[in-house]
Amino acid sequence: MSPIEKVSESESNFKDAVFEGKDFYISEEILGERYRVFHQASTGFSGTSGIRRSATQRANSFCQKIDLNKMMLTVSEHTASPPYILGNFPRIEIIFACVDRKSAQTSIATTDKYDLLTKIKDLLDKGAVNTARV
Repeated sequence: MSPIEKVSESESNFKDAVFEGKDFYISEEILGERYRVFHQASTGFSGTSGIRRSATQRANSFCQKIDLNKMMLTVSEHTASPPYILGNFPRIEIIFACVDRKSAQTSIATTDKYDLLTKIKDLLDKGAVNTARV
């Protein structure tokens, strides 16, 4: 677990990494100061979902410490790519902004919809979703 830092004052934990990973999600529409949180699993047997959940919870707690009426919105997400061997453990870096809860409700609905479509497309590209009819 790394510290949460301002994007303007830090570098990506994927910079110069042997296994660079890939951008899983990017949304440039979210305004405000951007922060970076990075998590890495301790083994190759852990999944990305667990470290994503942990990083998201840390980001939400960080925003609520700034102001109880704030919440985190994901600007981008970068993840390690399998195979998880030779030190290439599941890793995730989330760039986020702390925004007011009330003003974020419409952004969340739009972001969630596109986030879901992006995840489905990624699964399709990996061959995890079969589009052939039986």
